[in-house]
Amino acid sequence: MDVDNQGPRGAAIPVASINFKEQLPAHTGVVPVVFIVNQVFKAIDDVNLETLANHIDRFVKGKVKQSGAANFSELQIDCDWTATTREAYFKFLKALRKRMASTIRLSATLRLHQVRNMKGSGIPPVDRAMLMCYNMGNLRQYGEHNSIISIKEINTYLKDFLLDYPLPVDIALPLFSWPVVFRKGNYMGISKQLNTDLLADTSLFHNASGSIIYRAKKFLPNTGIRVGDEVRYEQSRVNDLLEAAKFLSSHKRKEDFTLLFFHLDPELFKHYSNEQLKKIIHCF
Repeated sequence: MDVDNQGPRGAAIPVASINFKEQLPAHTGVVPVVFIVNQVFKAIDDVNLETLANHIDRFVKGKVKQSGAANFSELQIDCDWTATTREAYFKFLKALRKRMASTIRLSATLRLHQVRNMKGSGIPPVDRAMLMCYNMGNLRQYGEHNSIISIKEINTYLKDFLLDYPLPVDIALPLFSWPVVFRKGNYMGISKQLNTDLLADTSLFHNASGSIIYRAKKFLPNTGIRVGDEVRYEQSRVNDLLEAAKFLSSHKRKEDFTLLFFHLDPELFKHYSNEQLKKIIHCF
């Protein structure tokens, strides 16, 4: 689930929580993940932090039971905390830990900038960190760059810092892609209606060789695309993933860790063979 200030008088409430239509197979492990919007921690007192921790603890246990799982071994909290919310967020994590069995790991997601800026960002009071090696560029900035994954950004933020990070670090790599729309150089959003078949249609889009920018030739009412709009098609290319995996394997401590692909979707797997994914895994 997500947690956002959408309740009465701005109270933090669950949003878009998962619903299990049927129970999971008995052999399937479950790691609940709760995404908390950073805004939740901007103006919250200690009493409400304790209440939030209590609500999330109960909600997660209820959802795990609904899934059919007997128990879970890890709870992961996803929040892009900042210097102004760090204190409240870390207090929340400590409050949540008090409510959990000692056998359950508490983990937190970690952005690249939080590794490089350990002093300013702080180290969350958790057992493990999940380093999210994606969404690392400026999505809204016009240009040819790929905001999903950039080896240059990985090198800049991790090369001299990852080995010194004091928590065990798990790794998350991207498998997704998206079309980012610009109008006269201004960011318009990510289009859910566009796909590679439409972009490849030369009667609809012009694309210079080697470019990831597609310029619309026609008005496409079903997609909201106008003539002259530009679409930057960003993707998680296998070569970039391999390069990232090689870099990470040589710049993190040698320890047992989880390698996560985001996200697991049958449609996404059409773009990657088992052999390609195995190559990425074997880099570690």
